[in-house]
Amino acid sequence: MPGKRARRHFSQLSEFERGLIIEMKTAGWSTRRVAGQVDRSECAVRNCWEQWTRGGTHARKTGSGATRKTTRRGDRRNVWQAFVDLTVTRSTIRADVGVAIVPQTISRHIAEANLKSKCTFRALPLTPEHRQLRLQWCQARSMWNVTDWQKIVFSDESRFVLGTDDNRVWVWRGPV
Repeated sequence: MPGKRARRHFSQLSEFERGLIIEMKTAGWSTRRVAGQVDRSECAVRNCWEQWTRGGTHARKTGSGATRKTTRRGDRRNVWQAFVDLTVTRSTIRADVGVAIVPQTISRHIAEANLKSKCTFRALPLTPEHRQLRLQWCQARSMWNVTDWQKIVFSDESRFVLGTDDNRVWVWRGPV
């Protein structure tokens, strides 16, 4: 699959791959040949080799990546908020944190807890009484002809939203 190859090109090199690249480059292989052998981009191979020649190490730098804005305890508290109050929003949780974090971080933590954002019920389930009334309505009109049915207007209750907000209430739900 071409998508898998492209994603692999942008993932971090493992320690084994870094050592393999150093060995192949030390043996005199070209950057292009090494990149094809380890299935990585030439840029990744070149960066690994330059780090080895400059610093004498192939290990990743410590502390690379974004710094954490919240603690693990704070993350658990945010997930707990979603468990306790199913209608809590990401922006509400973000305001309670007190630190500038992006909403995607909150969603990721909640998704790791196996909760998903879902729309609330559109309608209540039908009771046996409702089903009986619907059946009676249909039976009373079973002998109608086309001209009788042309006088009735049906609606499929589709929603058309011209703006960005459809005013639906989203809730956090666990696996069913």
